[in-house]
Amino acid sequence: MPRTSSRTPTYRKRKGYTQALVTLKDAQTGQRKDFWLGEYNTPQSRERYHRIIAEWEANQRCWPTPDWAEQHDPYLQSNAPSITILIRDYWRWAERYYQPNESGTLRVVLRLIREHYGSLPADQFGPKKLRHLREAMIVGDSTATPPRPEWSRKYINQQMQRIRRMFRWAASYEMVPSSVYQALDTVESLKRGRTEAKEGKRVEPVPMELINKTLPLMNRQVRAVVQLQLLTGARPGELLGMRKADLRMDDESGVWTHRPQEHKNQYRGQDRIIFVGPRAQEIINPFLDGRPDDSYLFSPSEAEAERRAALTANRKTPLSCGNRTGTNRIVTPRKKAGDRYTTPSYYSAIQRACDRAAPPPPSPLRKRDDETLAQWKARLTKKQKQELKAWLAPHRWHPHQLRHNAATDIRKAFGLEAAQLALGHASAQITDAIYAERDHAKVIEVMQRVG
Repeated sequence: MPRTSSRTPTYRKRKGYTQALVTLKDAQTGQRKDFWLGEYNTPQSRERYHRIIAEWEANQRCWPTPDWAEQHDPYLQSNAPSITILIRDYWRWAERYYQPNESGTLRVVLRLIREHYGSLPADQFGPKKLRHLREAMIVGDSTATPPRPEWSRKYINQQMQRIRRMFRWAASYEMVPSSVYQALDTVESLKRGRTEAKEGKRVEPVPMELINKTLPLMNRQVRAVVQLQLLTGARPGELLGMRKADLRMDDESGVWTHRPQEHKNQYRGQDRIIFVGPRAQEIINPFLDGRPDDSYLFSPSEAEAERRAALTANRKTPLSCGNRTGTNRIVTPRKKAGDRYTTPSYYSAIQRACDRAAPPPPSPLRKRDDETLAQWKARLTKKQKQELKAWLAPHRWHPHQLRHNAATDIRKAFGLEAAQLALGHASAQITDAIYAERDHAKVIEVMQRVG
């Protein structure tokens, strides 16, 4: 069971001094003790604060044992580069090597290890410090900016593996001895039911009634991608980059095929083919007319132009009065609609539609007509933000859930192998374990007869 969350001791300045400190309470004795951290508001004192908190949490909130070697200069006497330097060099390589989703997640854990052990020589980072860092992942940090929530068990194991990969890479470039990576590899993964880390929520299909409420509130580009996901089981990125040139139209079978330029398993040498049936073809056809072969079918710039045209068509003020169309536009806007949707922008468009479909009831949580979005967010207290988050959770869904919808429907109608082929999995075990929800109706029918 996850531990009961409590307030993390704060980093603060000692009154009348220039030094920083943190006060820790020993869970066994109940006594409090000040731990001096060094010059206030320096990177070194901040790093030592995070390190002491991690050791305190890993020691079941008992005082960490003072380590004389880690508090004095000999601790820094090493020929190996610091972890900050290691992170810098590794990031330059990883940013080009990994796909954007992976590199974005990697950035999170690199920031965390730099925050705790940035000045430490890389060859001094061992299993004990890795466990301390893992404890910081489990408990989170409410004092950080922005606050870092408690990570789930599965996510922690993934982030721990990313840290090991960084040290394996460093060993291959002779930045640290290979024994450092081998020692880190001895730290076991967190097991379900044997750790205080919380369990992540299982991704489930979206109820169709919730999808039907939000579809009318989306522009036609986003709405088309949602419908295509439900019919094909494709990942969002595989459809958002669709071009006319990527489609192969087979008149004999009546089924088109789409080969994405980029997909998740491209680096493994696997091919990805998305099959587009008659119903999906009807959705795509309106986006094909008069479009160059190399342009994207689903364009935010086109969606923005259609939105502005609709506003002009619904204008109530006579054209001879008020602003003329386009005269109040910013010449060089900070953000400009692109020529294709990205997965984050597609996700945001769905979230906005969900919020419009189910706005909070009239209360202090609801945005007033006379305030901007920034003013509304600044007005809400911390408690109100938590209440708003609790309200929005059951009324929101995300695009990856649509893949689960398609997998479940295809499996129920045509079996597990068909779902595996549609989703592009190399093994049916992945489809069975993660995506396709089991058809409990068949089990109920069997038990009604034999049970």
